[in-house]
Amino acid sequence: MRRAVLSAVLMCAFGFSGLAHAQDAAPAAPDAERVAAARDLMEVTGVTKQMDGMVEAMTRGFAKGAKSDTSEQGRQLTAEFEENMKKFLAYKDEMLTDFAVLYAENFTAEEMKSVADFYRSGAGAKFIAKTPELMQKGAAIGIKYSEKMMQDVQGKKP
Repeated sequence: MRRAVLSAVLMCAFGFSGLAHAQDAAPAAPDAERVAAARDLMEVTGVTKQMDGMVEAMTRGFAKGAKSDTSEQGRQLTAEFEENMKKFLAYKDEMLTDFAVLYAENFTAEEMKSVADFYRSGAGAKFIAKTPELMQKGAAIGIKYSEKMMQDVQGKKP
């Protein structure tokens, strides 16, 4: 049961909803120039850093939800979760390679170089720097409207 929950959390967090289908019909590997351009794009956009941050946030969130600071069962579940996350992170390099191939299958090397150049520019660098804050504030906006919807469904006025 715990493994199923962990798998579901990881799949949602990393967007692997169609993974099984993608593995069944694997296209031919893209050329090395495209993969290199994809890796460069991923580097400039901070994909690795974002992945590490997401895992850290998930671990903190799990610990809080499991109440690991107040119960023995919570501490045990959190320790198990952390152990599984370490195992998951052992695949990080392979995952990054798979992401690079995915990008390379969908964009030309020139397209990825153009996007990477944008992210290296002042506006692009600012966009990347602001993304975590925007995501956090965007999540708060989503929660605000979810709460309004729930009030409407329940027949209450805000």
